[in-house]
Amino acid sequence: MNAVVRVFLSIDIEERALLSRILQIQQKLNPQGAKMKLVEPDNIHFTIRFFGDTPIARINQIQDCLKEIKITPFEIKIVGVGAFPNKRKPRVIWIGVSDNSQLIIDLKLRIDNLLREIGYEVEKTKFTPHATIARVRSIKDASQIFSNLEELANEPVGNMTVKSISMKKSTLTSSGPIYDTLWMI
Repeated sequence: MNAVVRVFLSIDIEERALLSRILQIQQKLNPQGAKMKLVEPDNIHFTIRFFGDTPIARINQIQDCLKEIKITPFEIKIVGVGAFPNKRKPRVIWIGVSDNSQLIIDLKLRIDNLLREIGYEVEKTKFTPHATIARVRSIKDASQIFSNLEELANEPVGNMTVKSISMKKSTLTSSGPIYDTLWMI
């Protein structure tokens, strides 16, 4: 490993049936409305905290800091397709959490509070549990993409059990990022 690696904390989506369902939803995204890059199913996850380029010693410090986090497994329901910053001008298209999203928010708060002890600021943006499924490169027809996203707003995706959080190393390549798990809590 290099002395500095690009890392983030995530809740991984590992169930093949759920990833297959997400792929079906990605296929429903209308390419006539926007030019977009679909996220590879194996790379779809819920980001809890993005650190960016981080020294390995700091990654070990984060791991030590978060050792007291214990996750009691809980079920989430994944429903609906949304977009950041909004459906009229999407840059990121995501799937969201309907049931027990507050448990993910509370978990992130616990993590953020622990990370403050080692010098990380609490992130200022409001945290919305979501998993990115596509990135919009350019909009061809704003009304068409808006209409497509509205149709998918309540699309059922599936359920999954949250059991752990992973520290992921992200290696950027010309064909997309490659994620490797460094450790789990």
